Amino acid sequence: MDMDVILAAPCAEVSYLVECKPYNTGLYDCKVDGWRNKFDRIGKEPYKVFPGDVFILADVKPELPSDLQRMGKSWSLAIVHKMPEDDLSSTSFKVKVQNSEMIEKSMFVVFLFNILPSKRIWNALHMNVNSEIIRKILCPNSLDAEDFDTSSHLYQNLNASFLSSLNASQERAVLSSLYKTNFEHESNVDLVWGPPGTGKTKTVSVLLLNLMQNRCKTIIVAPTNVAIVEVATRVLNLVKELHEIEYGPDYLYYSFGDILLFGNKERLKLGSNVEEMYLDYRVQKLLECFDPITGWRHCFGSMTDLLGDCVSQYNIFLENELKQKCLDDKETDEKGCISKDKDDKVASKSFLEFARERFMSVASQLRMCLAIFSTHLPRKCILKLGLKDLVSLSKSLDCFEDLLFQQSVVSNVLEDLFKCSVVSEGFPTTCTDFACLFDMARSGCLSGLKSLHCSLTALKLPRAINRLSIEHFCFQNASLVFSTASSSYRLHYKYRLDSKSMPSFKVLVIDEAAQLKECESIIAFQIPDFKHAVLIGDECQLPAMVKSKLADNAGFGRSLFARYCSLGHPRHLLNVQYRMHPSISFFPNSKFYFSQILDGPNVQSSNYQKNYLLGSMFGPYSFINIKYGKEEKDDIGHSRKNMIEVAVALKIVQSLYKAWKNSRRKLSIGIISPYSAQVATIRDKIGHRYDKLDGFWVKVKSVDGFQGGEEDIIIISTVRSNRGSSVGFLSCDQRTNVALTRARYCLWILGNDKTLSNSESSWAHLVCDAKDRGCFFNADDDENLAKAIVDVKKEFNQLDDLLKGDSILFRNARWKVLFSDRFLKSFKKLSAVEMKKKVLNLLLKLSSGWRPKTRDLNLVCGSSTRILKKIKVERIYVICSIDIVKESAYMQVLRIWDVLPLEDISKLVKHLDSIFSSYTDEYVNLCQEICYDGDFLEVPKTWAFMSELVRYKSHVDNSNEDNLQGAAYDGRSYVENSKVKDSLLLMKFYSLSFGVVSHLLSDRDGIELDLPFEVTEEELDIILYPRSTFILGRSGTGKTTVLTMKLYQKEKLHYLVTGSYGTEDGVSSEAGQKSEISEIPAAENGAVLRQLFLTVSPKLCYAVRQHVSHLKR
Repeated sequence: MDMDVILAAPCAEVSYLVECKPYNTGLYDCKVDGWRNKFDRIGKEPYKVFPGDVFILADVKPELPSDLQRMGKSWSLAIVHKMPEDDLSSTSFKVKVQNSEMIEKSMFVVFLFNILPSKRIWNALHMNVNSEIIRKILCPNSLDAEDFDTSSHLYQNLNASFLSSLNASQERAVLSSLYKTNFEHESNVDLVWGPPGTGKTKTVSVLLLNLMQNRCKTIIVAPTNVAIVEVATRVLNLVKELHEIEYGPDYLYYSFGDILLFGNKERLKLGSNVEEMYLDYRVQKLLECFDPITGWRHCFGSMTDLLGDCVSQYNIFLENELKQKCLDDKETDEKGCISKDKDDKVASKSFLEFARERFMSVASQLRMCLAIFSTHLPRKCILKLGLKDLVSLSKSLDCFEDLLFQQSVVSNVLEDLFKCSVVSEGFPTTCTDFACLFDMARSGCLSGLKSLHCSLTALKLPRAINRLSIEHFCFQNASLVFSTASSSYRLHYKYRLDSKSMPSFKVLVIDEAAQLKECESIIAFQIPDFKHAVLIGDECQLPAMVKSKLADNAGFGRSLFARYCSLGHPRHLLNVQYRMHPSISFFPNSKFYFSQILDGPNVQSSNYQKNYLLGSMFGPYSFINIKYGKEEKDDIGHSRKNMIEVAVALKIVQSLYKAWKNSRRKLSIGIISPYSAQVATIRDKIGHRYDKLDGFWVKVKSVDGFQGGEEDIIIISTVRSNRGSSVGFLSCDQRTNVALTRARYCLWILGNDKTLSNSESSWAHLVCDAKDRGCFFNADDDENLAKAIVDVKKEFNQLDDLLKGDSILFRNARWKVLFSDRFLKSFKKLSAVEMKKKVLNLLLKLSSGWRPKTRDLNLVCGSSTRILKKIKVERIYVICSIDIVKESAYMQVLRIWDVLPLEDISKLVKHLDSIFSSYTDEYVNLCQEICYDGDFLEVPKTWAFMSELVRYKSHVDNSNEDNLQGAAYDGRSYVENSKVKDSLLLMKFYSLSFGVVSHLLSDRDGIELDLPFEVTEEELDIILYPRSTFILGRSGTGKTTVLTMKLYQKEKLHYLVTGSYGTEDGVSSEAGQKSEISEIPAAENGAVLRQLFLTVSPKLCYAVRQHVSHLKR
């Protein structure tokens, strides 16, 4: 496991640590004050101590693994040996300490992991019990590939009603497995491949029901407690349905004795609906029935005596009351007090009252025994007893009770009827007289008691009242035994104790076999005698969890199911899915299952189309692009979260809740994220807001936690949002498949388009598929989601992400806003959040057409006089101008140059003056034109010129005339060259030392690479993209700038990689200084990087060449 987790691991201070007797065994009684970090294990249950837990026992609490290696620090490993049964707080336990010499007065314990499953695996690997089936695993023979006969003999002893409920692929899988169990002398393994929603659990349940009816002893295991309880519950429900089919829905009892579930009760988390099949519960109930003093024999005898001789019992009762009264009177006389009955009600009890009270007391115990027998004895025992006899006795008792409690019954008359002897026959066919009815009911009860007593005696039920003998009785008589794979190790222990009394299993069934480690499945495969195995799973979903990366890379997590698949073993594919709307199933089916899965008729019906929220964004399937998301690591640094996606998910849930309040139709929502930090953040934000609502459920879990689950609506938060398109373990196809296949009606995926599209994972295909199918939406297109995004940006001081012309804030403004890189850099440097908000509010007002009333806005300096404006925000100024761009027509736009204090404005103006001085008068005049909407708001003007608007004055540098020969001169080519010049002049460069260069080239994730100049995020993505690039953009959008920077950046990287760029003393890359790169001879530097820049414009080529040469000087 990863030792770095000890910082957040459950820990406690030791208050008591004393060695147990006998000494020198290493066992200590340990008590702790209370567990810290008990609830910090994100997405999991609160920590509880279990036997096998491994602790670090140290004199100080270690925060990092390195703390254990410091000089003077004492620590040892300790393993929990035993837990007190009555300790629910997990504060007292016995531990075995590896190094007892380091024990001091002040100690701490830190939980690492539970070693019990690993010990069981180790022991099972060293067994040699069921070698035949193990050989079958390693050397599968041709029988597995043989087809089977579907003739009528296969249907003998099979339940036709449940088989008919299966589709063709499910039925074939069941019949194949049942067919192979007929080979008594041949071991075989059968595989059932069940993709999501294909009825895998239903198929295995019908298989198990038929095995139970054929009395084929079967052990069923699964990798997790949740999985084994799920399949056991499904089988239990089928048994109830079968009982109702055979005996009708009005029968009182269900027989579950053929089904047995065992394991750790706390971890199984059994509900009242399944506790009847739990081993400990069954043993306790049977102990009550088999008790020689208060058990079933006592109950039968007591009822028989009451019905046959109630009058004598009443007389004995009266004598006892009289004796007690005399004793009380004598005691009172001795004290000199006046005698008075203590309980007049008891002393004056009539025969009727006695008979009623006595009957109810005995009948309640008898009914309890009948219920326990009918529920917990196996079906074969019930058949021997006769279920009808059980029901008949129960009804006779009810009938007798009804007569006994009639209001018209007189005590003396009832006493006379009890004095009469019991008549077992000769009753008239029609009898309405109370005495006749009473005798009939009394005779029926006695007859039923006698008959059932003889049947129970013939069954030879256990007479011993120890738990072990009752457990063996339960195992011997159960046809289906359920447990986790790890807990099945207990069967080996029971075989060692008493192999003769333990049953021989014939079949092993492994559910969720693809999630069970191959080595762990050996625990169940080593159970003696069984010859047939059925593995049900899907290797396209999540495999077993392996904490150690080293072990995972070595294949420790591989399942036996995956081994068989890799060997080409035939599988029975369940090829019809009944869970997902076709729009949801389309992508995972085509991507992970090669379009082999069909949509069931239920999901194709019009009733399966649900519209919970208005708008196409919230249809059955949507990818909702979160452009402004920002991933960040949690406090520990082991997981990630994205607060924008959190806000969007919560806003969607709020909208669903509002819609649900109006409809009140049941709705279940699942929020899934692959990152535990994201799960914890969403849970924390939701709190208990929706916990107590009837019909509205919200579950938040990790992808791993949701495997096997399904909800009406699933919202997936992918979290990742970065320039390098790194998606981490999100790239795992199995994890992606699980996440995408949990929804029934609606699946809404939250993610960053750019990050996922460039990730070279299945998510890139998913985004492309969503776009092709018209299921791709931007979150900020929805008004409510856009507001939620802006609110989070403000809350977490991420306002600079909104400074884009097409962002949520500005895309619908009157004025199109263009931000310079200089402004974006200056805005980020503003330390005060309130100042950022004020600047942002000013920009919003300016984009709406508002202008300040003061006229002192112009900046007086050179050519910038008529163009630049300054607007004050407290102690700083926003510098802006009106510019003109061409889209469908020429239009005015608002260009924001910078935000800076007054003393720095002149530097900016001088820097820009060389550009503005080249503007034509016509262009400047158009920039200065003003149009009002009403009296106060300015609106941008537009012009539809037929000819090209000339922005720059028509003068050419004659010194470069030779380089421009052959190029026809026109205004457009000059404008193109000038734009290249402008773009390159506005870049800002920094000095680079050797350390800075090394830092830039060794990013933490090994993904991103900073450049020593200011460009937009979009331009930086293109510059850093390593493959062939096609750039499409209108004039002035920065295409040439990007290409130029790609040339420069590739050359810089080339010299950095060859080790010839920069020294430890530092190298300046500012314009005007000569770089050491240009001075390195090709021969000394080794290989020379040669780059080719092609363009149709010679003047453009000249301009690029000039500026690249300037960058290198």
